[in-house]
Amino acid sequence: MEITLNRLFKRITVNGPLRGSDRRPVHPPAVLKDANRLPNGTFQFKAQLAKGTPFVVQSSADLETWSPVLNGIASGEVANYTDTHASRFNYRFYRLVSGKAAPSNIIGYIAITLPPGFSMIGNPLDGPTNTLGKVFKDWPDGTTFNKFDTRQFKLVESALHFCQWSNPSEQLLPGEGAIVFNPTSDYRSACFTGQIVPGSLSVVIPPGFSMCSSPLPQSGSLAEDLEFPIADGDVIHLFDRDKQQYVLYPYENGHWATGAPLLSVGEAFWVARKETGTWKRTLEQADGPPPGSAN
Repeated sequence: MEITLNRLFKRITVNGPLRGSDRRPVHPPAVLKDANRLPNGTFQFKAQLAKGTPFVVQSSADLETWSPVLNGIASGEVANYTDTHASRFNYRFYRLVSGKAAPSNIIGYIAITLPPGFSMIGNPLDGPTNTLGKVFKDWPDGTTFNKFDTRQFKLVESALHFCQWSNPSEQLLPGEGAIVFNPTSDYRSACFTGQIVPGSLSVVIPPGFSMCSSPLPQSGSLAEDLEFPIADGDVIHLFDRDKQQYVLYPYENGHWATGAPLLSVGEAFWVARKETGTWKRTLEQADGPPPGSAN
């Protein structure tokens, strides 16, 4: 059973906010699953609620401001929800609010545009389809993917030859970073899908050089907005994809020597530091607005 967001929103509405009266039964939170972004940019996922349960599907681009994109009453069957507007966004996240239950898990997608040459990328989503063989399906021979082994202190490469990855099951997990080489003269897109890992997230930053990325899909100033545990003597290395060169950000005497580094969603970076640190992030889910017009 497939439901297009716009059509379902027009067909089914809920009178008044979903909070309802105190006599409304409390339902367990729904679980969103099977996130999938089609080649045309359409995004799909599945959910199931008890029959007769009112619900609202909300979307967000920053995990802070949530807007309703669909509301209705569950049929009791597993339903495929389709967002035909997803092609307009490079990344978008979804959750489902039902009655007095806590919001569901958060799922979504991140489409990263990679120019010719090298790029440093991260993936903050947990999903079974985030393997080289699937994320970089149909990419040309000569594409390479490198992760940094901090124990051997070297890059470990997977390469695409004769339309086959040397390690097709290789994954880029939340908090990790990788260097991708696009051998063509064209801009190409890599899309990750899945859920945001719930609860408190931790990324261990070892002494010396390492490559990492934010475990949450958020952008902003590395220390101030993304809460990276910066310390005196640390040096952050961002890679400028357009100029194909590194830009260094030393942290000295309690401040950035050349200005604070700004990260985009899905961007990885190098860090050089003297001591081990732990990057901790926690996503606080706030209640969204009551049902409104579809986006």
